[in-house]
Amino acid sequence: MDCLGTQERLLESFEGLLAPLEKRQLEEHISQCPECAQFAVLQSHLDLRLCEGISPPQLSSGFRAGLQARIAREQRERWPDWLPDVAFLAGSGLAIASCAVLLPLPVPFVLETGVIVTFLAYSLQTLLVSALEHKMD
Repeated sequence: MDCLGTQERLLESFEGLLAPLEKRQLEEHISQCPECAQFAVLQSHLDLRLCEGISPPQLSSGFRAGLQARIAREQRERWPDWLPDVAFLAGSGLAIASCAVLLPLPVPFVLETGVIVTFLAYSLQTLLVSALEHKMD
């Protein structure tokens, strides 16, 4: 574990987010690295001072129940990840069928062209979404 990773993990440890193995690796690195040991001491003192100086807000008795209800409602309202793909393919299929009926071209030509264009557009869409998701991480 490098120093930057150790210091990030140390900050997460104050929130109790570390697994036991990560905690041991963190302690091992701190015991061997004076810079990270000094960082750990400084952060511990800062955490203590913050805990002394900032009192947690008083929440109403219904806060937890209201929060849980809101979380449950938002989870229900979330659309499935596959829905845009299905909508894209269904819309493309409808457009291809309409073109096959309405255009004065041979039906096999319209169907083949429509499938090819749909495949290319879907592939491009997938690549763009993947690139944007990767960039956001």
